[in-house]
Amino acid sequence: MRIRDSHRADAERLLARAVEEEARRTGGRTDTGVLMTRARGALDSMAAGAAEEYDAYTQALDAAAAGQTSPAQGSAGRR
Repeated sequence: MRIRDSHRADAERLLARAVEEEARRTGGRTDTGVLMTRARGALDSMAAGAAEEYDAYTQALDAAAAGQTSPAQGSAGRR
């Protein structure tokens, strides 16, 4: 499963901030390029492991954007 471009961009920004913070924390002794490569690999691994959940999430986003509710949301108010 491939992450949507907008979600990937958000994640990349967060990764960059985390890498920059680590570089500051270590006084510049961290190879930021290597760290960023590792972080991207970890992101890809997490995305692959959560493909089913991510698919459900994006379907819910699409439904909400279309003005629909998910079955869980629709039945929540009918008690």
